[in-house]
Amino acid sequence: MVDAFSLPGSRPLGCLLVHGFTGTPEEMRPLGEALAARGFPVHAVRLAGHGTDVAELARTRWTDWFASVEAGVARLRASTERLAVAGMSMGSLLALHLAATRPEDVTALVLCGTPLRLSDARVRWVPLLARLLPTRLAMLPKPDGPDVADAAMRAASRSYRMTPLAGVTELLRLQAVVRRELSHVTQPALLLHGRHDHSVPLANLELLRRSLGSPWIETGVLEHSWHVITIDVERDEVGRLAAEFLERVEAAPAHAESDRPRS
Repeated sequence: MVDAFSLPGSRPLGCLLVHGFTGTPEEMRPLGEALAARGFPVHAVRLAGHGTDVAELARTRWTDWFASVEAGVARLRASTERLAVAGMSMGSLLALHLAATRPEDVTALVLCGTPLRLSDARVRWVPLLARLLPTRLAMLPKPDGPDVADAAMRAASRSYRMTPLAGVTELLRLQAVVRRELSHVTQPALLLHGRHDHSVPLANLELLRRSLGSPWIETGVLEHSWHVITIDVERDEVGRLAAEFLERVEAAPAHAESDRPRS
């Protein structure tokens, strides 16, 4: 099992880290270490059905993943005054859902490779296939590992090498829920995306920027990265951008968080 991890920090603003679909908390470790080095306490959750066995993921629902996030919030809020949430891919969707439904718990968001929409038209057939096929056949192979340019990080990744169609169905349901909530998300947000993302089209970055209700939005494109930017070739830059953004949020008066212009 790949389990959750925590790193200490002295700042009053803590950061909850939420990994992506079929991933593990380890894909958030470089970001967590960068934030902890700047004094932010962090906790990386392990989402239900992840880091164990892919058959377990096939049995989970998106509400189970969100329950894992809520447990992480309770753990980190016990020792911090305020909370930011950083998500990778599906983790960003869960972070957005948290910000929309529990706004009092979320001070800021760092959203990486957010999959509001997928480009593959075949995805519309996934729910039907997931219902018709037995679980052992309702799997898509992912032999090359995660969508990252860094070959060493790709080989070391402990993400699942199979994708359960039942899990993709739940991801689609979560997408639909979050798209309806975006205008209710008003917290400061940093949106990051890999230029060469093969999993989530870069167009999602602009779609998210236009759809959020937040007046404080910053964006960044990682020019040499693929999808999982938290472990890809520009992971240090992701850590720097996230830390500097959270420092600005932490330093801003409460009223300034609603006045800052979009960038």
